[in-house]
Amino acid sequence: MKTYRLRSLAMTKGQNSFVELCLEFDGKRAFVVWDSVPVGHYQFKARLEIDPALLQKAQDHSWDYVYRGSLVLPRPEHN
Repeated sequence: MKTYRLRSLAMTKGQNSFVELCLEFDGKRAFVVWDSVPVGHYQFKARLEIDPALLQKAQDHSWDYVYRGSLVLPRPEHN
């Protein structure tokens, strides 16, 4: 699966900030990879589904896409 770089506005500790995450597509669905853990020959990923209609190809070469929506990332203390 090809991985792209994504930049988005995210809510962190009650404040908005920009984050850069990995982006993956599964058919017409889009996911950001919040965390990834290698276990032996496997790679476990925590993915959050996002609205692909809010993705825009980036003009900057630092990342591939910009997400025009707002992400609310899970915090470990809330699990």
